[in-house]
Amino acid sequence: MNENQEQNIEKIREDFVANASHELKTPITSIQLAAETALNAINDGNTEDGLKFIKQILRNSERMSLLISDLLDLSKIEQNEPNLEISDLENIVNMEISYLKENDQARLNANIENIHINVDQEDFALIVRNILRNAVTYSDPDTPIEVHLKKDDEDVLFKVIDKGKGISQQDQERIFERFYRIDKGRSRNLGGTGIGLSIVKHAVDRNNGTIELDSLLGEGTTFSIKFKQNV
Repeated sequence: MNENQEQNIEKIREDFVANASHELKTPITSIQLAAETALNAINDGNTEDGLKFIKQILRNSERMSLLISDLLDLSKIEQNEPNLEISDLENIVNMEISYLKENDQARLNANIENIHINVDQEDFALIVRNILRNAVTYSDPDTPIEVHLKKDDEDVLFKVIDKGKGISQQDQERIFERFYRIDKGRSRNLGGTGIGLSIVKHAVDRNNGTIELDSLLGEGTTFSIKFKQNV
């Protein structure tokens, strides 16, 4: 490894630590302020305001928990080699769907085939989990989401189609970067961590797959992920 490569790696590490620290500090600060406000309101006998800020504490705690979980997932797939084994993809997709909220499950139009291929099971679960989470988070709750798992010539195709706001061509070029958000304020309000699609890209790459993004502003987004059937 030459000096320039070492410097680039160090710069990536420093940026990651700085971004992670900032993302964790934001909900912690909000929790502290909300806790103080809730305590003062309850002491003053204002239970309505107290409950409002306790709910805010809960939302920010959930956001911080999700961020920590994503950071751990990203660290794991970057530091460990994939454990390739024959995996039941149908079971993994259905399991990840079952973890969604009931109203989000009701939005799904799923076409799932019974397929077994050689991949890391945990990696594939991370791919499905984060693509589904992205679709339900960034599309209106009354719009359908299509989920496909099928054989496509020599490939296995996992595809998710939403009817959300779409992604501009400029943003598509950076969408898989860590902590990159199209609309930072909106993403945080909706619970996005800015890491999910980076996790997906890493997991796809290390299992010798490919990922394609097709999106139009105002029309929606399609993520298509392919793996070879015989690897």
